[in-house]
Formats: sequence, structure tokens, C-alpha cells
Amino acid sequence: MDQTPAQSTPDAISANLRMVLRGMMAVMGAWRLQPALAVMLYGRIGNTLQRLERMLVRFRAGRLWRRVTMRDVVPGQKICRKPAARLPRRFGWLVRLAGSEAACFGSQLQTVMNTPEMVALLAASPQAKRILRPLCRALALHAFEEVCAEPRVRKPRIRKPRVKPEPFRIPLPRGVLTAARRQGFGKMH
Repeated sequence: MDQTPAQSTPDAISANLRMVLRGMMAVMGAWRLQPALAVMLYGRIGNTLQRLERMLVRFRAGRLWRRVTMRDVVPGQKICRKPAARLPRRFGWLVRLAGSEAACFGSQLQTVMNTPEMVALLAASPQAKRILRPLCRALALHAFEEVCAEPRVRKPRIRKPRVKPEPFRIPLPRGVLTAARRQGFGKMH
């Protein structure tokens, strides 16, 4: 079965992306992963595929969504996020566990990501980068960082001017130099 990505047409990109990620989900049972890890990875790949396909549709229509911030939330409305189960985070962890088959899927995913439309999507949308980054790190794709590299521009730090501190007075314990204080030596004007 030939699994090389086809030409870079809008429908072919979605089809190639679907083929790579669903193919990965299909052969995951042969990788002999721990059951809990396999279930989490299966869900992560399926979620990644759905989110990227929706984002591609919106990108083609020219309507990328923006992230919801706390300013957009209606007062009294709660944002519920259930804590997600954690997959390993080390670079290339899936290739270490699954071997060369995972690396093959990684190279196919890299080929799909190098298509002009996916490069444009990754350049236009930070959400797409956040969606793909965990999967690319799991598959040890170094080129993902090159495709998504954007120069970081640091804003200069504005420092507040330092206020000159007042002269420090040492408080004396009670009973010390009371005679001198009675005579007026302890008062500062």
C-alpha cells in the first residue's frame, strides 16, 4: 500500500493528513504500548485530527478564530476545564517506544506539513502550532521547529526610577540612654 502524500491541492492536504493520523491510529495496537498510554494517545491523535481539519476549513474560508480570553467571558459564566491525563513529554518518546513504524509516520506527517498550504496555516495560526507541537515532539520531528520558527521580539523592560531611601534610624531598646534622651540628645530634627 502506497502511503505517500499526493499533490498539494486543498482536498489532498486534508486527505493526506487524515491518512497519516488515522493510519497511525490503526497500527497503534501493534506497538505494544501500555493500555492507558495507548488510550490517551489514541484520543490525542483523534482530537488533533478533528481540530486540524476544522481549522483547515476555516483557514480556507478566511475565518480563523481567535482565542477566548477572560475579557470575553460573561460575568458569572464559568470556564470548566477538566484536568487532562498526561502523555510523556520527552522529545521522541513515541519513537523510542514504538520504533521505526512511528518514525515512518513522523516522516509522512512532516511531508504533509511541508506543503505550501500547511506552511501558510502554521504561519497564520498559533493555534495550529499548539495543536501539532505535542504530536511532532512525540514523533521526534526536528523540522517542525524550523517550519514554526518565528523570531522572538523582546520588548525592552521599562524600569521604574529608584526612589532614594530615607536615612535609616536604629530604634534603641527601652532603658538605654534614657538620661541622654531626657537631656535632648536623642531627638532628631
